[in-house]
Amino acid sequence: MQRLARGERDALGPLMERHHRRLFRIALSYLRDVDEAMDAVQETFVKAYQAAARWDPVSEVAPWLSRIAVNHSIDIYRRRRRRQRSEAPMPEATTDHDDRWRAADPSPESEASGREVGQRIAAALQSLPERQRAIFVLRHYDERSLPEIADTLGMSLGTVKSSLHRAIARLRERLGSATA
Repeated sequence: MQRLARGERDALGPLMERHHRRLFRIALSYLRDVDEAMDAVQETFVKAYQAAARWDPVSEVAPWLSRIAVNHSIDIYRRRRRRQRSEAPMPEATTDHDDRWRAADPSPESEASGREVGQRIAAALQSLPERQRAIFVLRHYDERSLPEIADTLGMSLGTVKSSLHRAIARLRERLGSATA
């Protein structure tokens, strides 16, 4: 980061190699779309490059980059949600459809692969408030310690602990009620 702060562009490559995979997991857990997550990671590195001169050499790079990725992913998620609200769905036709164009039913193997469970978990995760989702993702997807999460998000350790506890309780409640 110090080299990048001095304007050395070739320092961006090693930074990306070191942090790309982790930032991708973070973005993907928010966005649930591989292309959007890739775009978010690229934009994270662009923003890091642009703000490199303002980076504090005393602080660690990973939490700083994680925070940029989380913020950018939240922004993309909010824009997508606003766009979805403003776009009205097309009315369903009441006429018969040609069965030749209908997608084939999924095989029993793909059903057994747990796709439904993954979708339920993703929906439950998306239903969390943004702060709780950020803390849960950093803890369970990125495997960060609670002090690291507090540092990354600029929160007190107590706030992180209570928000994580509430997030887990909400997920249990939501996933438990989905099976009942």
